[in-house]
Amino acid sequence: MSIYQHDWRDVPQGYYADPKVRSRHDRKIRDERRFALFVENELGKMGYDRHDIPTASDVDRAEEIARNKF
Repeated sequence: MSIYQHDWRDVPQGYYADPKVRSRHDRKIRDERRFALFVENELGKMGYDRHDIPTASDVDRAEEIARNKF
């Protein structure tokens, strides 16, 4: 199953009919992806590879740093 199919099904009611709903939802998704990218970058700076599992405290620290940058 493609990751894009999940995005397709995860749209609010009125997404295709109301441009305001569509733009609000698209902005929310874009911000969530941008934040996740910041967190991944901070974990990379801490020495974690994509296949390593970070500790909960490192994830919290990375999210805090990402929030400050966001």
